[in-house]
Amino acid sequence: MARKRWPASRSIPPDGDYLVTTTWRALLDATTTVGRDITPWVASVPRLARREIMARRYPLSAYLVRDSVQTDQGLRPGRKVIPSAVYSHGTENSTRTAFGYHIGMTMAEWACRSLMGLGPTTHAESAAPLGAAPGWAKTRSLPDLFGTHPTNSGVWLVEAKGSRRLHMPSRKKGAKQLDVGALLPVPHHKVLCGTSLEGRLFMMIDVEKVDNGGEDSGPATTAAADDQDQDSGETLLELARARMMTYFALASLPPNLLRVTPVGRPEIGQGLQHSDPLRLLEHDSATDGLRRRVRRSAPERTIRNHDGLDMLIGRIPGTDLVLGMSRRLYGACRELAGMERRIADQAREMRPEYTPYVSEMPSARDLDVPLTAIPPMTDDRDQQVSDRQYARQAFEARSLVQHLRADQRSEYLVAVRRGFSAGGNRTWEQLIDVSPELALPSEDGYLEAATTDTYLAVERTALDLDEK
Repeated sequence: MARKRWPASRSIPPDGDYLVTTTWRALLDATTTVGRDITPWVASVPRLARREIMARRYPLSAYLVRDSVQTDQGLRPGRKVIPSAVYSHGTENSTRTAFGYHIGMTMAEWACRSLMGLGPTTHAESAAPLGAAPGWAKTRSLPDLFGTHPTNSGVWLVEAKGSRRLHMPSRKKGAKQLDVGALLPVPHHKVLCGTSLEGRLFMMIDVEKVDNGGEDSGPATTAAADDQDQDSGETLLELARARMMTYFALASLPPNLLRVTPVGRPEIGQGLQHSDPLRLLEHDSATDGLRRRVRRSAPERTIRNHDGLDMLIGRIPGTDLVLGMSRRLYGACRELAGMERRIADQAREMRPEYTPYVSEMPSARDLDVPLTAIPPMTDDRDQQVSDRQYARQAFEARSLVQHLRADQRSEYLVAVRRGFSAGGNRTWEQLIDVSPELALPSEDGYLEAATTDTYLAVERTALDLDEK
């Protein structure tokens, strides 16, 4: 049985078996951000982002339960996570397969980001990592995710495998997908994350460094007063991509449902450059002190006067979650949405036959139209295609969009950084045309967590999971 604690360095630890603790908030944060980029669909119908958040959140509660951990000394504080009896014995194989993929992706995101300090990840079908060869966009068998490690701007490739019982052939397949060869001719790390639900939830993580004849920059040793000044453009872009679902969900909510909540600013050196760990706010003294000083009559101004973070938050309908983000991240996501609309326009002009696969995304001419006023775009042609033909054409359309994204990478980086800077210098009224009222979700029975730019809260009663 694993007994060693995971090292506190937030880097790749020595080989060994580790007993790792976490919170449901950390797992919920991972599951709502990881996966394929679905911006083309939610951009035109932002309320779909709420449905997707719901679809990613609830499988965890549906099939995972807690069980007491027994040791020679008796009952150990805390619980281990195990699959429910329905998952293990009652449900269909197809359901177990689908949940295995879902939990595999969630745990890979959580482990790489929370344990080893990786920044937000991007799905490999959505973009290409820095330094990738042009053939990346045209390759079908790629690792699931990639990310930029904030300490040295190194690229990490991540393959996620998950199932009820993780067999060696599946792990070998994952290792093969990580071997991208000439598609990424720069130094990088390969990370294979295998999640198994046999008996209990546990992971097997294999890491390999690939030099490719290059030099890897050393870890960062200094931090600027403003972490954003030191953050790489890639890190900012990956963060904005990872939070587009939250952005569209907030943008689709009626203005009267939006609120602002105070969050204490983390210590210097805990920004994105240092992977910005998720803080549990019930234990955060900076947040406690700030909230005691905030006036309800002018919450945003008071928060900023006390050097706090004023997070825009909203309850996601149909869920037990409240999600939010900072002004600068909101500005970055809005700029990124604009870039994605322009890319869709270019794809339609270059390859009209791909229009059904990108037509859901609004045109660039609609950039100034409020998201809630953009009607869904439909294809009126009654044209039937086979599943195989549809899959091929959809893959080709995604490859074209990815090629355009790679070709305009510098413009993406400029746009996202511009959004960060502009958002940080504006008020919420300038960004969303309303001045949100103050809300303190902790007073309504929520457990809260936040980073410098993101916020998540979940109803305390929702985490009263059944025990075996």
